[in-house]
Amino acid sequence: MSGTIQPILIPSKQWSALLRGQPKGRLVGTRTIYTGALVLVGDPRNGSFQRLDVEVVDGRISQLAEGLSATSEGVEVFDASWAWVIPGFVDAHHHMWQATMRGLTVDFTLSDYVWTIRRNHSGIHRAVDIYNGTLGAAVALIDSGTTCSVDYSHSILTPEHADAGVAAINESGIRGVWCYGLYDPHTAKPYFISVEQRLEDARRVRSSLFDTSAGRVRFGIAPTEMSLAGIEQAAQEMVLGRELDCLIHTHTNARWKPGYPSEIKQLAKAGLLWSHQLHSHCNTSDAEDFAILADHGAKVSSTPETELNMGMGFPIAAVADRAGVVAGLGADIQSNNSPDMFTTMRLMLAGERARTNQRALEQEGIYDMGGLELRAADVMHYATLGGAIGLGLEDECGSIEVGKAADLLFIRSTSLNLAPAVDPLGAIVMGARTSDIDTVLIGGEVVKQDGAMRADLVDKAIRGLQESGSHIVKESQVYGGMTPPQPDWWGAATAGTGSPS
Repeated sequence: MSGTIQPILIPSKQWSALLRGQPKGRLVGTRTIYTGALVLVGDPRNGSFQRLDVEVVDGRISQLAEGLSATSEGVEVFDASWAWVIPGFVDAHHHMWQATMRGLTVDFTLSDYVWTIRRNHSGIHRAVDIYNGTLGAAVALIDSGTTCSVDYSHSILTPEHADAGVAAINESGIRGVWCYGLYDPHTAKPYFISVEQRLEDARRVRSSLFDTSAGRVRFGIAPTEMSLAGIEQAAQEMVLGRELDCLIHTHTNARWKPGYPSEIKQLAKAGLLWSHQLHSHCNTSDAEDFAILADHGAKVSSTPETELNMGMGFPIAAVADRAGVVAGLGADIQSNNSPDMFTTMRLMLAGERARTNQRALEQEGIYDMGGLELRAADVMHYATLGGAIGLGLEDECGSIEVGKAADLLFIRSTSLNLAPAVDPLGAIVMGARTSDIDTVLIGGEVVKQDGAMRADLVDKAIRGLQESGSHIVKESQVYGGMTPPQPDWWGAATAGTGSPS
């Protein structure tokens, strides 16, 4: 990598240069044909791999057929017979700013996480740290095959913090939704002193930084958790999402506490459920909750790596799916998890199978337990089209279909860990690694090729993360370091009032 790029310390007056601009990737001609690939066509749940040529015109899939050829000058043709082509992954729940603290929370419970990250480290993140964390996380997602993500940005201490997050996600080149987090981080001298001020700043960001609802990165709202804010504030914040006609992305039904009422039922009673909502976690939800979500057309996302490791309960994507609720998957927090969707799919598959198999084993025994309910094709669907529907981007991405954006992964089918594959989809879900991803396209732009991303972008992301990481370690010493001691009052009586990741 080049050693010429310096740490990312962009003054506030320079944010505006990055806020609206889309990154300049390498668009391979206005018309490009990739020949002879084994292509996962349509809804990935159907597992329909076909040997086809893929034509991309102006960043969108224009033809899927055999025997396509260049009929005019300027058409570029690439042999892709070595590749499995699948849709780019869609990450349906992520807090990108936390990439500044990788590895910190791997042995944390949810209560540890809330105390350390939400109650302490969030407050020492400068705007430049939000920029560096968001850029680093998004670049890592792309490198891992995720071409679209939703950023639940809930460490907005000032308007500059919001602007920094928008600038970074735009610069990364990823497709997605950037959600203004309305949660109030704990700081000694808060910039925002009322809910109304935060709502007004969200309006500012929507009107000034998002010219169109059809851009590569779109605007959304991430309300404060009901376990912290209550139903009245939740109503204020969710109604703003309706006012701005944008995605509402929430933490919902993630508080395990005896007698705590269902947030989904409370939202339904208050008339605060509708279709353009994506509810993450939902681990405490029951059948009635999922029926309510299905009736309103709301969607859900599971984050298996966080939920299984931090004691949040089993991931609910499959249960919700069976109840008629569209489900996606997310990598959640890079302070704890890999951005790798292969890992997320496997944990979803293993977690749900363990949950259902144990019950069957105890009731029927190993030879009478029947077949497996959750299939590899199901989790591939959650990781692609399910997430895209959850974000409201199913017309753009999530599956390989004519008319959609060319957000594509080219996986080396000849990799040592994948060949020979009797079932390519099964091999990808259970055997693929990020190193097997040769090429990534987003909107037809080549953002990764020959297994490598642009060196300057990667170098910039790494330098920014290192600079911000050092700052956070230094500043955290004021209150006890990166794992600050928890006071006596932060225990069984209060952990239940914490919010999810």
